[in-house]
Order: sequence, then structure tokens, then C-alpha cells
Amino acid sequence: MAPLSLPIRLLLAGHEGAAALSFWSKLTNMISIAVAEAKARFSELIDRASRGERFLVLRHGRPAAALVPAPSDPEPDPAPPPLGLASLAGIIDWDDFPAVMDEVIASRQVEWGRPGPTFD
Repeated sequence: MAPLSLPIRLLLAGHEGAAALSFWSKLTNMISIAVAEAKARFSELIDRASRGERFLVLRHGRPAAALVPAPSDPEPDPAPPPLGLASLAGIIDWDDFPAVMDEVIASRQVEWGRPGPTFD
């Protein structure tokens, strides 16, 4: 195995050494392939990666990309929180809503010195 470069040795010597070593072992267990060859055999590499093989694509001898198997069951993105009035769902007691609105309108009339809206 080739000697580790200085940044890798420093990373492995740090307090994150176990995690870094795990990451480094994943990289070194990958099959290295040049960009041109990966481009020519892309479909085959995708098939092999889906079966669990890992490939490190090199550009000019340096890692450029990795082909790894996708997670078997990707987690769906959580739904975004509701916005606007929908964000109040479950918070407002709709039986008390008319009284609360009357209170809001009355406080606006006093604060701003203007008549409140009419809901006919």
C-alpha cells in the first residue's frame, strides 16, 4: 500500500481517527477506473454498482467521482411545514374563533384609530 500523504496522516492521527480510517478504508476498497474508461463502460458500471461494487473514477490520477450502490430504501423527504393559515391548524379552537376575531378587531380600532373590517 502506498504511504499516506501528510493531510491523511494528520487526519488519521486526530480524535476523529476511527471515522477517518473507516472512510479511508471505503475509498481504498473501491475499484479505480479512469474517466474515459468509465464513460465507455458506464452502463456496465451502473449495473455492477447496483449489485454492490464500488468504483472510484479518476481524472488525471485524482479522485473525481465515486460510483456506489444507492441505499436500498431511501427515506422520503419530510413534508414541508404548512404555511399561512394552514400553519394554525390544530392550534385554534374554532368554537372561540368569532370571539377572538372580535377582540382583534376591537384592539385594532383602538390602536390605529380606524374602523375594523366588516364581514358581511
